[in-house]
Amino acid sequence: MIDLSDLAGIPLKFDEKYLYVAFGEGMRAPGYGTRSLRELREVLLDPDAPGPEIVYWMYRNCGRLEDAGLLEARDLRYDLSAFISARFGPEYMKTSGHYHVHVPGTKVAYPEVYEILHGEALYVMQKVADYGAGPAEVEVEDVIVARARAGQKIIMPPGYGHVTVNTTNEPLVMSNWVSNKFSSFYKSVERCRGFAYYVVEEESRPKYIKNELYEREVPEIRFAEPREAPDLGLTWDTPLYTACAEAPEKFEWLSDPRDYEEAIWNSLKIL
Repeated sequence: MIDLSDLAGIPLKFDEKYLYVAFGEGMRAPGYGTRSLRELREVLLDPDAPGPEIVYWMYRNCGRLEDAGLLEARDLRYDLSAFISARFGPEYMKTSGHYHVHVPGTKVAYPEVYEILHGEALYVMQKVADYGAGPAEVEVEDVIVARARAGQKIIMPPGYGHVTVNTTNEPLVMSNWVSNKFSSFYKSVERCRGFAYYVVEEESRPKYIKNELYEREVPEIRFAEPREAPDLGLTWDTPLYTACAEAPEKFEWLSDPRDYEEAIWNSLKIL
């Protein structure tokens, strides 16, 4: 098993063969779930493509026992996800994709921050005028694609739905901090059969194909890369879990990003 403890900041091991995440001493038992190929078919370029029965594993509300009171008092949740390396026809393995709702009483949606613990992840982020709209009405305002590597953290900006894609030939493990005050919104993504772009393999490289179900014009992709954001508690040399557990006040932007939008955007370098 691969020891991810130093990178994760918590006692954690990962079995590449069985995609099993083992939590060490002092950790509370997380909630556990999976996403099957059957559940993902609604968002695939080819809904009938063959593939493995289970695509990824989710561990919800992880953490050290000693941190439970502190973190739950701030309504923050730390999750882990483990993804296979696979193709669905030409399409790379991906998550189903979702949007975040607005913070109550505001016009700003909740953000989310991810950290790569093993492998690499490609994030497709898109902003729409109405995340509840169907394919005939949805108006895509912006699409950003960014890749993150082991040890890097990347913020999903407020108002941007996101899909995680594994374009490599090895499993992917990532963690995230997110506000526990809301539930993600999936239905419109399913109605549109995914986001505005599919990521497929062509000559061993990612290629982006527009989703023809989106009837309105879709903007061209803007590419970006993550960069450190110390003011938001994000640096490459400090594990994401440790950063928030030791200084949770630096992560207030996860529950109310209104005063942090400029700093959040500074954490992404548009190429």
